[in-house]
Amino acid sequence: MKEMLTLGLTIILGLILLYMGFYLFTHRTKTLFGVFSPKDDPALKKAMTLWAYILTILGGLTIIAAFFGILIFQITMLILDAILVFIMSLLMPTYLRMP
Repeated sequence: MKEMLTLGLTIILGLILLYMGFYLFTHRTKTLFGVFSPKDDPALKKAMTLWAYILTILGGLTIIAAFFGILIFQITMLILDAILVFIMSLLMPTYLRMP
């Protein structure tokens, strides 16, 4: 039971990361939430592209780790996911465009 729950939650985490990566990649030319404007800021567009690739790769590796069932691989991916998403959440506000 515990293994199935771990598998399910790890897959959900991987899918969330994949979604975030695809979202950033597809919204590189749109204004995000009214405060991020990649059209006007080329550095933001580059940052979004970089983070899109990172999150997509992390999501894929997290799903792979879930299916392999190797505990150290899963733990490594969960820690990497948490650290890199935290870093992204600290860096993205530097691109805020206040009206």
